[in-house]
Amino acid sequence: MAGTLRPDRELQRFNTAKENAGNYFRFKPKSIIFNVLMMGIVPFGLAYYAYGSEGKVNFYRRFRKEPVLYKEYVPRDKDL
Repeated sequence: MAGTLRPDRELQRFNTAKENAGNYFRFKPKSIIFNVLMMGIVPFGLAYYAYGSEGKVNFYRRFRKEPVLYKEYVPRDKDL
């Protein structure tokens, strides 16, 4: 081989850390606050904003109302 399939040491280290992450995780005050924030407050805030602004923006005018091509589309020949 030309040495193209050398194992990447940093990638193997990352994969090992990813596999063993569950063994080292503990619920501490810092992780509890982060989890409550990311899994509770952020989705609730986004849902509150989405339901609060429902119907206030007219998306109908943003869509195209007429066809792009007025004539019948005919594909060109492929031999260039």
